[in-house]
Amino acid sequence: MKNRIIHAEIFKAIISEKTTWVFISLKDTNNIEGWGEATLSGRENEIYNIKNDIFNIILNQNYQSPYDLKTKLPFENIVQASISSAIMQCLWDIEGQINKKIICNVFKKNRDTIDIYANFNRATKDRTLDGIKKKSIEVKKEGFNFIKFAPFDEVTTNMNTNEMIKSMKSGLDRLNVIRDVFDTKTKIMIDCHWRFNYNATIQLLKECKNFDLYWLECPIAETINNIPLIKKLRKKANSLGIKLAGLETKILKAGFHNFIKAETYDVIMPDVKYAGGPDEMLEIEKSLIKHDIEFSPHNPSGPISYAHTLQICSSAKKNSLMEHQFKESPYFHILLKDPMPKIKLGKSSIPNNTYGLGVSLDRMELQKISH
Repeated sequence: MKNRIIHAEIFKAIISEKTTWVFISLKDTNNIEGWGEATLSGRENEIYNIKNDIFNIILNQNYQSPYDLKTKLPFENIVQASISSAIMQCLWDIEGQINKKIICNVFKKNRDTIDIYANFNRATKDRTLDGIKKKSIEVKKEGFNFIKFAPFDEVTTNMNTNEMIKSMKSGLDRLNVIRDVFDTKTKIMIDCHWRFNYNATIQLLKECKNFDLYWLECPIAETINNIPLIKKLRKKANSLGIKLAGLETKILKAGFHNFIKAETYDVIMPDVKYAGGPDEMLEIEKSLIKHDIEFSPHNPSGPISYAHTLQICSSAKKNSLMEHQFKESPYFHILLKDPMPKIKLGKSSIPNNTYGLGVSLDRMELQKISH
């Protein structure tokens, strides 16, 4: 059945001093609305500068499947990819509503329950050891089996190796507090946000062997030239019983190819906001399975990307561990027309309040904080 998108809209929702969520809405000729998320921290103005050009590519174009419009969308850089991926999210939301199915059933649902880990980094405003302890206790009460934090505030990429090693001490102190709060059954993941170089990461891994880490994430820049170094880091981490995780900002299956082929990571973390949308996420997972690499979607953003990622994980071939930002803002729930499934002991069901995505945004609430 042919369809056309006749209206496109973008919303920039100011959540906190550090966080802005960007949402996109598309409507078709039958006034069916689909929602997507294009959040790209600190680059909202770049998104707005090109939004009209990209919207014009898909507006008033006849199509039978979201795949038809995907071939027209640009994915040359992460700004383009954030809008194009959000458009694909919208299109699959609309497609599900047309076919009276939730998205996971459009692709084939494989499970009803998704394993969730709590990323409580941004929710931890007080970065002192007491603040870290207090927030860790709050997270522990929720019963998550996996948690993540980014402790290395003081480390920056312009430092030399000795400066990085010296500056990582405060982060290790934070990590020590986190380990003390959580029992040994709780798996801890640490995100480095590409702050380190190779030699400093080697030292970091040696320091981390006493914390029984589950994984170390994004220690160094994920460039093609760094693939041999990342592969060496994986080997070192594995020798200490630690997994290496990364690749949250790569675009389309092609952007992951060289890293997958080289087997750089134990865990690869595509993000529905950049990787190309729901269908592309599932194609990436198939590539990972062939190389026995874990699929664990990156998802520290707003409720729309979260809902899409739940649908993706439901359709994934293998059970996967999915990220969720822990209570950064009450707007995560306020902005929704219908409630999101509650996370209970680190598990969530699939949104199914409506067809398609299963949830939608409340425009009245969204307008209150949009600019």
